[in-house]
Amino acid sequence: MTTQSQSSASEYLEMVCQKLPVVKNILNRFGHMPLGVYAERLNTPPCPSVQSRDDIRQAVFGQIYPVLGKDIATRAANDLMAAGTVMTTTHLGIDYFANSVQGNLIYGAGIFTGRRKETTIPIFCFGNVPLNSSTFARGLLVYESELGNSRELPLRLPIFPDNEKRTMTSLAKPFTIAMQQKALKKTNAWKKKNLISKTTAETIVSLLEYEYAIDAVLNQESYAAQAMIVNRMLGKRMLKTSEHPPDIVYLEIEKITAILLGKDLNDENSLAYRIFFNATLRDTIIQHLDGCPGCWHANTLKNRDTAPGKPDGTATGTIFFWGIDDYKRRVPLLLKSIKGDFYLCGRDDRGDSFTMNFNRNELIQALEKQKLLPSLFTCFLLICFARGFHCVGGVFQGAYLTWMKTCLADCLKVQGDTTNAEMIKEITTNLYQDGMLAFMSPGQNNELLPAGPIEIIQAGGINRDDLTKAFGLTVTQAHMAGLFGSLKDADAQITRQQSGWQHRVAQACSRELSGKVPLCKPCPIF
Repeated sequence: MTTQSQSSASEYLEMVCQKLPVVKNILNRFGHMPLGVYAERLNTPPCPSVQSRDDIRQAVFGQIYPVLGKDIATRAANDLMAAGTVMTTTHLGIDYFANSVQGNLIYGAGIFTGRRKETTIPIFCFGNVPLNSSTFARGLLVYESELGNSRELPLRLPIFPDNEKRTMTSLAKPFTIAMQQKALKKTNAWKKKNLISKTTAETIVSLLEYEYAIDAVLNQESYAAQAMIVNRMLGKRMLKTSEHPPDIVYLEIEKITAILLGKDLNDENSLAYRIFFNATLRDTIIQHLDGCPGCWHANTLKNRDTAPGKPDGTATGTIFFWGIDDYKRRVPLLLKSIKGDFYLCGRDDRGDSFTMNFNRNELIQALEKQKLLPSLFTCFLLICFARGFHCVGGVFQGAYLTWMKTCLADCLKVQGDTTNAEMIKEITTNLYQDGMLAFMSPGQNNELLPAGPIEIIQAGGINRDDLTKAFGLTVTQAHMAGLFGSLKDADAQITRQQSGWQHRVAQACSRELSGKVPLCKPCPIF
């Protein structure tokens, strides 16, 4: 029997399966399937929808056009409309998180291999998370560093200052040249302390000087717009597969949803209008989705609203929308009846009250003024269930999206709307692309580590041979490569109680995957 320090990658993966049934199910069904073949399964053709999806084309074009121009906006909107699926696993921000960056590449397998003709990969990202979340939109993530018992990867190199770390990414102001300069200084300090190699430092400096400091980025009016530009440039740096690799375009799903709501709230036949303002349907849905991840916990919301003092931080979810306070932080909301009218009510983290009338005009104005942000449920309501897009998600999305689908279909059927209930039932809600990596970087002492954009770029990028090798990995092997992230997602005991766990996992990955997974070996960039 293996000792704890010599556990195999298979044993670590079993720890994940014990906590995350969706991973176990995927491995049982598709574990031996080549990754490229599995990725092609995600491209489900469009299905009949409750509402026309033409307005999504306009919303996508409108978000991209002012930032990247007409050509990319047109191509991305057309590619999205031709597809039946869209990736929804990613958080908004400049993306250095290995799992989401590589997940986007895996999702685009058919484009890279020439089986699909799209020239863009549109990604729908959630912006209702703080800059300091696990994906760290606040700055850069660095996976290339010597693992020590007291240091955990990835290293975090901040761009935004500490006092903005809790700002919602969706509402963050653009970073400035002063912030970029501080990041340069910190990079050089890391190099002097030998926290990162000279090559890694050079790569980071190159990114900060040539991607972050150009006028086209610094002159944007929001961080979200800056992120759209920089993410596209990072994609071009990473992909050396052809003369014109596809454009990876990160879009803010809440902004798209808000635009769609501007139309739907003026249409009494739209799914959103009916759910928001048909009291019987609304109350039934609120009751049936109580406790569903990504939705709300009604009693916890009520306790937060009435308890004295500052809220204690207990997770509550929110009903339909997040409120936005003066500090650009989100406020959980519940729906309350006050003297015959309905209001969205809540308290922010300081204990101050937030109240807004729940009617069509107030909602539209609040969305335009960024006083409200659509919740995860509302985003999926408009994009997935009303307009029929199959959303490709992570380890948790399949469960909660299926719960939402079943609830909506059942509630509509009770109302006599069998036609729309049956259409919603046909939407695929268990498409899974998460926890898998196709590229790794060599660490110290026989380790294999995740490769994010920095590691991929400093290795000279990914070419066609790399992609062929990567897409030839099995789904099981790709999950082994992604153990750093999936063990944390599973909240495995090893990640909470054992120092140096990443070192042991990295060595297990090396024993299992060396020679099989494409390696991003550092090389000088100058």
